[in-house]
Amino acid sequence: MEHRSDARGPKGRIFYLREKYEIRTSILALLCVVSSIFYPLSSVISETPELWQVVVIEPELISQVPHDDSAFTQGLEIHDGKFYESTGLYGESSIRIVNMSTGQIDTQYNLSDDYFAEGLTIWNNSIIQLTWKENIAFIYDLDSLQQIGSISYQGEGWGICNSDENGLWLSDGSGHLRNSNNSTISFNNSLEVLLGGGPSERWNELECIDNNEYILANKWFDDSIYLIQTSNGYVCQKVDFSSIREQFEPESSGVLNGIAKDPETGNYWVTGKNWSNYYEVNIEFSNLSTNCQINSSISPSDDCLDCHEGNQFGPLNRSLVLISVPLLWLIYTSISKRQTEKPPVVRKDEREGGEHV
Repeated sequence: MEHRSDARGPKGRIFYLREKYEIRTSILALLCVVSSIFYPLSSVISETPELWQVVVIEPELISQVPHDDSAFTQGLEIHDGKFYESTGLYGESSIRIVNMSTGQIDTQYNLSDDYFAEGLTIWNNSIIQLTWKENIAFIYDLDSLQQIGSISYQGEGWGICNSDENGLWLSDGSGHLRNSNNSTISFNNSLEVLLGGGPSERWNELECIDNNEYILANKWFDDSIYLIQTSNGYVCQKVDFSSIREQFEPESSGVLNGIAKDPETGNYWVTGKNWSNYYEVNIEFSNLSTNCQINSSISPSDDCLDCHEGNQFGPLNRSLVLISVPLLWLIYTSISKRQTEKPPVVRKDEREGGEHV
């Protein structure tokens, strides 16, 4: 079966487009106008690659283990040689312990139909599992998955990770990560994530790594995971999983969702919503001590668009950008929708032959 990366569906790199949200000629024309507005900005950025550079890394595939493809994965952790996985959807949300060698579910607890489960993390010898819009995180016993408590928080819950002495980090789909200490569990501190020198949204599953200095995060509807510095929010490297996905995942798989570091081997495991496998990979991050410090002395709030002679981005164009951003956002929200439903089932005959539409 020939794969088309621009085709509708969960495997392509574009967002889901339902029939009623077809892009019309007027929207395309508007995008052309907006692109012309942004052209001066792109020329400035291209001439300062050292400031905006994000190193792209290809993961080395080590092994794969079967994954329950009915699991709408929202979060993944590894503890004591076992996968701890959170699955979502109203009426299907669960938390489960999975055998890392076989992919078989050892223990599972199903949430009430009123809750849409999200990310999870290991905390204080227990498990914290977020919910999407219900403003509550459940706490479970590590071995039995019995509920032993809960935590309230404001806003949506998408992903969570534990950085030990620096507390918990939470993502809510925005351009900020929220931080809480380990005693009060109140997410009052905020860190803006800067990708390519500017703000970026849709941060989702989180994995705290490397002495709490970095967070690995995936973006909703993206085949990559990104390395974020907790000291300043800069994204300096990303790991591209598109080749692994193209080679091993069927069209019916959803978005990448699930990152876990194995403390025993130092390798990483990833999976996704309704994916057919867990993938163990080796990731060689590129010279973190220098690459992630590129031009860190320049504050993201500085007006660096005017820093280079002959490339000034004047007040008029900046005003036009400010006007165009809300327009882009309206277009984006009209044609995209957070994946809260399982992808369509691909029939066996479609999977084995012919083009899937």
